[in-house]
Amino acid sequence: MPSSVQTVVKLAMVMVLAMSLPSKAQADVIVIRLANGGVILSDEKDTSIMIDGLVTEPYSIYAGLPNEVSTQLLQAAGPFSGIDLALSSHQHHQHDQPVAACAFLQKSPGTRFTSSAQVIDLLREKCRQFVTGSKSVQVVDPQYGQPITVQAGDATVTIFLLSHGGGRNSVVKNFGHLVEIGGMRVLHLGGADMDPTDFARAGVDKMNVDIALIPFLFFQPGPGPDIVGTYLNAPNQIADQIPPGEMAEVKSYMLAEYPDVLIMDNALQRVRFTVAAPPPQ
Repeated sequence: MPSSVQTVVKLAMVMVLAMSLPSKAQADVIVIRLANGGVILSDEKDTSIMIDGLVTEPYSIYAGLPNEVSTQLLQAAGPFSGIDLALSSHQHHQHDQPVAACAFLQKSPGTRFTSSAQVIDLLREKCRQFVTGSKSVQVVDPQYGQPITVQAGDATVTIFLLSHGGGRNSVVKNFGHLVEIGGMRVLHLGGADMDPTDFARAGVDKMNVDIALIPFLFFQPGPGPDIVGTYLNAPNQIADQIPPGEMAEVKSYMLAEYPDVLIMDNALQRVRFTVAAPPPQ
């Protein structure tokens, strides 16, 4: 099947899945893909949330943004205008780039930026005067059993701790984000380690997620598929953080093994998820 036909079929499947979900409220959620695991979540009315989106340059095997999209981000223009809240899961360069963050935040005074002290310290190194004088830069420090909730427009974001792994990664603070927007719950894992004990400790199985953004490595043989089945079994799943050089191979594998999982492979690709209105009583 040609890739363009596959894409159309997958998008159609997403719409069918989303429209068959149990009703909460009539609403739409737009997911816009950026670089690597970066997304913008929007209700297309009043609220836009960006997670791990302050990435413009390629890093290692991971993608940056095309030049024209990168220019828009640095100018807070186009899809990057009107962002209410920007979030970074952790300090690694494929998830957060402080030079891009400094440029964007200074062009978008209405955006609040919330992340760990590790991320904010890197930001301060690149634009100290701005960070020192800004009331829109917020450090949070959630703990297990003590998530932090922030409000942005009509959305509620729960920020919670998820391990980034052992060894040298054990000191890296990684945050998961549960975004309640447009009547749906969207989960972003950042750089979460494939540790089922940690997912249980964070209470992910109780989050009632509608849309889960899941690193593609979780779908490969190993501990990941059991975690997906137990903790991330949302009606709508998107595989992300796919290196460009592996995209064709990953798409082929996912089509065979996980045909209902959506892959968004182009910057600024948009997918709409809809919750149908409840029937009249």
